[in-house]
Amino acid sequence: MKSIILSLCLFSTTLMSAQSTIDPAASKVMWTATKVTGDHTGSVPVKSGTITATNGILTAAEVVIDMTGVTCLDIDNEGANAKFVAHLKGGDFFDVEKHATATFVTKSIEPIPNAAPGKPNYKVTGDLTIKGITKPNTFNCLFWMDNGTARAAASLTFDRTQYEIKYRSGTFIPDLGDKVIADEVSLTFDVSAK
Repeated sequence: MKSIILSLCLFSTTLMSAQSTIDPAASKVMWTATKVTGDHTGSVPVKSGTITATNGILTAAEVVIDMTGVTCLDIDNEGANAKFVAHLKGGDFFDVEKHATATFVTKSIEPIPNAAPGKPNYKVTGDLTIKGITKPNTFNCLFWMDNGTARAAASLTFDRTQYEIKYRSGTFIPDLGDKVIADEVSLTFDVSAK
């Protein structure tokens, strides 16, 4: 009898908490970097990850991003675009030959009380790892379930210099004038997991 009760309890727990695998084809990450004379935008593919929900409530997530697939979307000239992306992949920026992936792993997730429908409903804190360097990051996230699919969307910013990306940073290199590139980089993501 005890074994039957234990089995039922384990089955019930499994139903309440479900880890879903992120679908890279249905997920996207966009980036924006600014400079004095304008900005650049692009995408970077999601490689893998998981989202865990308990009774429909977001409880954990891990996202792995493929830095080797970074793109730029605002430079129309094919040659200039390829040169710019190669620079992003190189040692001045993300050094993808040595650091092919970046990751975000949640550490704490707090529901936002009385969140309006369609607005961020969780405060997420976790570890963002870029170039093998891990720093904490906190942002608001919108999470929902869509016919059994877990969805999460949010925007966050990070200081690139904390990850040893100091190319044309006015914080570290004075007198750059209009060649300064802002330290803050914005990421917007929309991930889908089943």
